[in-house]
Amino acid sequence: MLTLALTLLCTLPLILSGNANGRAAADDYNYHWIAIQKFAIEWPSPDMSDYQSATTPGYHLLLAPLVHAGLGHMGTQLVALIWTLAFFGLLCWYASRTLGRAAALVCLPLIVSMYTLFPGVWLLPDNAGWFFVLSMLLISLRAPTGWPCWLASGVLLTALIFMRQIHIWIAATVWLAAWLGSDTPGLATLRAFFVDGLARSGRAFIAIACTIPAFGLLLWFLLMWGGLVPPMFQGQHQGPNPATPGFILLQLAILSVFFLPILLPQLKAVWAHQWRWVLLSLGIGVLLALLPASSYSVEGGRFGGWWNLVRLAGSIADRSPVYVIGAIAGAAVLPIWLSLVPRRDAWIWVGTMIAFTLAQSANHESWQRYHEPMLLIMIALILARSELFRTSRVRVMIGTLGLCGMLAVLTVSSLIQAKPYKPIEKPFETRAQVNAIVEVP
Repeated sequence: MLTLALTLLCTLPLILSGNANGRAAADDYNYHWIAIQKFAIEWPSPDMSDYQSATTPGYHLLLAPLVHAGLGHMGTQLVALIWTLAFFGLLCWYASRTLGRAAALVCLPLIVSMYTLFPGVWLLPDNAGWFFVLSMLLISLRAPTGWPCWLASGVLLTALIFMRQIHIWIAATVWLAAWLGSDTPGLATLRAFFVDGLARSGRAFIAIACTIPAFGLLLWFLLMWGGLVPPMFQGQHQGPNPATPGFILLQLAILSVFFLPILLPQLKAVWAHQWRWVLLSLGIGVLLALLPASSYSVEGGRFGGWWNLVRLAGSIADRSPVYVIGAIAGAAVLPIWLSLVPRRDAWIWVGTMIAFTLAQSANHESWQRYHEPMLLIMIALILARSELFRTSRVRVMIGTLGLCGMLAVLTVSSLIQAKPYKPIEKPFETRAQVNAIVEVP
């Protein structure tokens, strides 16, 4: 209840005041609100072949009948807030099973992060997608597994793809969880991962079959649109961005700074027992840090958020020292985070982060708002499923509060500096038009 109360305390004043400043408001009024109104006008036969959102239309279609019935923008915001309450509430409920009242503290970074708070204020489909992602992660992480879990994941995945097609990546998590099964002792080596391959393959095949409807739905949209996004947005988001994997690692490194008093003591044990994995992670991190261009670039999709640090520090030969150091640091700290949870959890997080990173790398825009929520979810679930609150309770609380403080300062600063949004006559000519109104955080 405390989590939900804090969420309402942070969101309702912005909604009821009619705040229309900043990037999130611009995305709301110039894109998603227009799409909702379009479907409301066309109701009950909305045309989904082209509309003012780069996402699949589920979020907009659920709100369209209410707008068709006469609900205004503010009323629609209040209804859409349910997604954010469900997202935060589910995470807090799950964490409370092991952490008790401390679960509210674990959820607090998500509440104060602008990338999860703003979708609770303005009409953005982000948190609806993250709610389903979290639901499927929780199912995959639970040790007792079987066909009811895979069937439930298939249903949730279909609903998720109807909201945000980019999250098709989490199907890989479902398959991996089925492959691992319920009882997975001795998974410390890669060879052990393939032991009893016949039984593992059978489980994975059933899980794959359960996700086929979601892939069919995605294929239907792709054929209707002639691309990965509606025609209005084709050419904007499509196209790989090789800097995204390193940027995700950089963000993990920044978020992990506040937990160094916990992570650094763990390094000795990780190196003693899993040094090969540490070296592998570092090797991959070095490649991801050095190979792609990593200077600040609007045209390259590398701007906003922590990319502003890259801009301030400058670059050499189109490579940013901040990016390089941050990506390598993130690769170093990831095995330490994974060492804090049971072995099966660690395997699932490895597969999840690989699939998530590959999916995000297919987007030309390497924007922090697409990545940070996933990293915050991972940290929250690791804290909830580890023994840290029992062995290092004070350090965890201090680290979490420090992280919340940084995220809150960035969020408040963004709100203070945000300019009123401006309607754009032709919002689909270039992807930079909304960003020209306000610096994209």
